[in-house]
Amino acid sequence: MNDPEAQFLTAVRTVLQEAGFAPTAVGAEGVHVVQHARGAMVGWMPEQIQRLRVRRRGARRTRTDARIDLPGLRHAFGLALAAAFRNAGFTVEDRGDEWLLVVNRAHQPEL
Repeated sequence: MNDPEAQFLTAVRTVLQEAGFAPTAVGAEGVHVVQHARGAMVGWMPEQIQRLRVRRRGARRTRTDARIDLPGLRHAFGLALAAAFRNAGFTVEDRGDEWLLVVNRAHQPEL
């Protein structure tokens, strides 16, 4: 990784920390930063949230616990992350797969 790329990733991590979203280690739950050809992918792995159980209504004998992913919470978290990066002057693309692409303006597309 060359020096400008390292500086860019450091700036991305700094924005996350200042917004209260400290990046986590690989394999752990939390916010993750992954180097991408055009910048950095930022995503959230909320393992504790995914283990929440919701009680369904119905007769007592038919009640079951169901695991939910809480897509609304993921969406709100993505909006908060995107706002933090945009407020810091970064360009952000919503990837639609629960990850954001923080674009490195120094990236030069290969021809």
